[in-house]
Amino acid sequence: MKKLFTLIAVVLLGGCLGGFSSPSRFYSLTPQETPARTYQSSRLFVGVEPVKVPVYLDKPQIVTRNANQVELSISENNRWAEPLSDAMQNVLASDLGALLPGATIKPSSFRKEGFDYTVWVEINKFEGTWNRQAELDAWWSILNSDNKIIARDKVSLSRPLGDSYDNLVQQQSALTEELAAQIAARLAKLPK
Repeated sequence: MKKLFTLIAVVLLGGCLGGFSSPSRFYSLTPQETPARTYQSSRLFVGVEPVKVPVYLDKPQIVTRNANQVELSISENNRWAEPLSDAMQNVLASDLGALLPGATIKPSSFRKEGFDYTVWVEINKFEGTWNRQAELDAWWSILNSDNKIIARDKVSLSRPLGDSYDNLVQQQSALTEELAAQIAARLAKLPK
C-alpha cells in the first residue's frame, strides 16, 4: 500500500513539474466571399486536381520562415485543420467558381468525370516571415480533356504580414485567391 501511495505521489509530482502545454489552435484557408471581379466564360466543366505541396509543408503544423530566410519554424500548437493539399484544392475550386460564375468547377476525384479542363497546381513556397510578408510561389497548368497542357505559368505573389497566425492564414487565403484570379482569367478565354 505504501508503494502505491509513493507511486501516485511521484506521478502527480511529475505532472506538476512538467506543467501543461498550451492547447493547439486549428486554422483553415477560406475562400473569397465576393470577388472584386468576375469573368465571363462558356459553360465549362473544370476539375481542380489535388495541389502538390513541398514535403516541408506537407504536415499538420504551420510552417513559417525566420528572418534569416534559411531557417524554418514549425509550430506544434498552430496547425492546419486539414491537409494543406486538400485545403488548397477546395479553396481554389471555390474561388475559381466565384470568379467564373458561368462555369461548373469542383475538386477532382480519382475517377474520370469528363471535365472540359483540369487545373493542376504545384506549390514551391507557401509561408510567411513575421512582420515582413506572406509568400506564394507556384506553377499552374490547365489541361484539356485529352490531358494536353494548353496553358502554364509560374506565379510569385506576396502580401504584407503581421505577427499572428490569424493574419498569416488570412494572407495565405488572399494569396490563394490571387492565384485563382490568374487561372480564371486564362480559363475565361477557353472554348467549351
